Amino acid sequence: MGNAPVSCLTDGGEVMHLNKYLTQRQLQLVQDTWDIMKQDLPTLGLTVFINLFQTEPDLKRLFPKIVQMNEKNELEWDVDKDMLQRHAVTVMEGLGAAVESLDDSDFLNSVLVSIGQTHVKRSVKPQMLRRLWPSLNHGFEKMLGEQYNKETMEAWRRLYNYISFQMKKGMSDPDGKVMDDDGTT
Repeated sequence: MGNAPVSCLTDGGEVMHLNKYLTQRQLQLVQDTWDIMKQDLPTLGLTVFINLFQTEPDLKRLFPKIVQMNEKNELEWDVDKDMLQRHAVTVMEGLGAAVESLDDSDFLNSVLVSIGQTHVKRSVKPQMLRRLWPSLNHGFEKMLGEQYNKETMEAWRRLYNYISFQMKKGMSDPDGKVMDDDGTT
């Protein structure tokens, strides 16, 4: 990718800051496209989660209060669509908070670690995080159309990998205080 930073999230065991993982151009692409997508978080969120449940049906079990299933293991949309939409919007707002904190890696990392700690308590396993990317990618493509080109997709993919890495830190120690990048708690 030319001037793209190293794709590794660690440098000698220390986590890199976001601005060392994404280029300034990639950060700008993420922020600019988020400004468009945040105008309709309910649609974005539902698009992402409906796609997730269609492509990863086993993950439905992680949402027992939201996803009502019939005897065929199919979603019962008329029962829970409002709750699913509320959850989807909450997740998209969290993504938005991350995008709006891109200039403060320390704060962003602490929030993402905390989100990871919360998710592990809900039986989400670290390896499940990668399974969300295709559905996010699908939602971004639906919302942005032609503006979601290869360069923009790569910027979002790199950001999602960074987010996942930080969440996994929290998942590795759900009850404790995970050390910050500078070694403090």
